[in-house]
Amino acid sequence: MPHQIYRCSSVFICGFILCSLRRLGQSRFTIAISAKIAGRQFLLAGILIMGLLWLFVACMVAQEVDAPRFDGKDTLLRPVGYREWVFIGSSLGLRYDPEAAEKSRPGSERYHNVYINPSSYREFSRTGRFPDGTILVLELASAAQKNEPGLQGSYQDKFVALEASVKDSRRFEDVWAYFSFDEKDGTVKDKAQPFPKKACWSCHNQKAETDHVFTQFYPILRQARPSK
Repeated sequence: MPHQIYRCSSVFICGFILCSLRRLGQSRFTIAISAKIAGRQFLLAGILIMGLLWLFVACMVAQEVDAPRFDGKDTLLRPVGYREWVFIGSSLGLRYDPEAAEKSRPGSERYHNVYINPSSYREFSRTGRFPDGTILVLELASAAQKNEPGLQGSYQDKFVALEASVKDSRRFEDVWAYFSFDEKDGTVKDKAQPFPKKACWSCHNQKAETDHVFTQFYPILRQARPSK
């Protein structure tokens, strides 16, 4: 009888131990699988966070690159890389001047090529408003004529002037300011002071269709503006 009890006890203990070991093995396996899944999820989360951080930094750098740069309070530094910005239009000899017809002479008209910084263009496309930090660059080129058999018309010859307008309500009392980078000897300078208010501001304030910008002459901006 004692031997039977001992044998039963041994079998029970062995069974209990085997069952415990089996459960322990399953638990370890489950823990290992869970750890592997958690590790993958953590890795994916890390990659996602790094991607978002990279995108955020890229956006900030892009905004800094195309934002107006100043030396002091109101001295504008000549924009860099503006020919890679959004080209919004060109005109030939177009200007608000009652005596324009009398002043103009053959060969004196200029092409006006206008660029806007990309971040402001995107904001205008989204809201229909030009944000603070908007800068438009006006690059002027002389006009030349071709009158040959099979070739007639006007084309841009040489770049002759560079101007810019900037919107910054915190920097300028009148929100918008206008600049010229032209030197008297025909070269382009690195920085410019704003024009007096009567030089450009008044005309843009009176004649421009949208917040000091002549959108009436730029179909690219009119089409980009969201519908009301």
